[in-house]
Amino acid sequence: MKELIFFDVDDTLVDSKTHKIPESTLTVLQEMAEYYEIGIATGRSLSTLLENGVASSFAWSVYVCNNGQLVYDKDHTVIYSASLSNDIVQTIIETAKKHQEPLLAGIPEWYQIGTPNQNQMIAHSFFHLDIPKQTLPKDADVYMFVAFGSSDKDYDKYRSITGVQVMRGQSNYCDIIANNSGKDAGIKEALKLYHQSTYIAFGDSDNDITMLKNARYAIVMGQGSETAKANADYITKPVYEDGVAYAWKHCPLFQKHHL
Repeated sequence: MKELIFFDVDDTLVDSKTHKIPESTLTVLQEMAEYYEIGIATGRSLSTLLENGVASSFAWSVYVCNNGQLVYDKDHTVIYSASLSNDIVQTIIETAKKHQEPLLAGIPEWYQIGTPNQNQMIAHSFFHLDIPKQTLPKDADVYMFVAFGSSDKDYDKYRSITGVQVMRGQSNYCDIIANNSGKDAGIKEALKLYHQSTYIAFGDSDNDITMLKNARYAIVMGQGSETAKANADYITKPVYEDGVAYAWKHCPLFQKHHL
C-alpha cells in the first residue's frame, strides 16, 4: 500500500491571496499520486471544500475535516466523527455571548452565532467566504467552533474552558476543538482505511502542529508560523512561490522519485 501524504488547505494548498490552488501544485499532485495516497487535513468542513472547488480539484484519497473531528473517505462517506459535549458547547456559546462576540459553529456545515464584528469580517475575507445566514439548530451536534479576535490574548477566555484546546489561525480567528482531538486524531482514523501507520504532512499554521509532530516527515510552507516551522523536517518556499512544487523537486524525502 502507498504511504499517505496529508495537505492542509489554507495557505498550503490554497493561496489565500488568489483563493486558488496554484497550477504548479495541481501538476505536482498528479505526479505524487503515482507514489502516494493524497489526503486533505483541514479545519474547514467538507461542505466548504465542495463549495470552493477544492474537493473537485483532485481525486483525494481521504478528507480529514473540522480539525480532525470528521473524517470522510474518497466518496465523502463519514468514517469517523467526534462532536463536542453539550456542556462544552453551551459554555463556549455563553462565553461568547457574555463578551458580545460572534462564533461560527461547525456541525459540520457552518452556522452563525451572534452578530458579525470587524474581526470576523477580516477572517472571512481571508477565507474568501460569506458569513453564514443560518443560525445554529437546537440540540445539533457541534464538532468545532471558530472565534474571532485581533490578538492572541483575545482567546484567553476560551482557553480557560476545561476540555478544549484553542489554536490561533493565520488571520483574525482561532479554532476551538476538544482536548483529545486534532488533525492527528483524525489522521489516525484515516490511516486505518489504508492499513498504514505512518504519513507525511504539509502544513503552515498552529492548527497543523499535532499533525506535523506526529508525521514521519513534516514539511512547512515558507510563510508558515514560527511554531509550525519549529516542528518541520523541511521548510519549503511560501505557497505564493509554488512551495509545494518546490518541495517535490528539492526536499530530500522525494529525491528518490526523481532519479
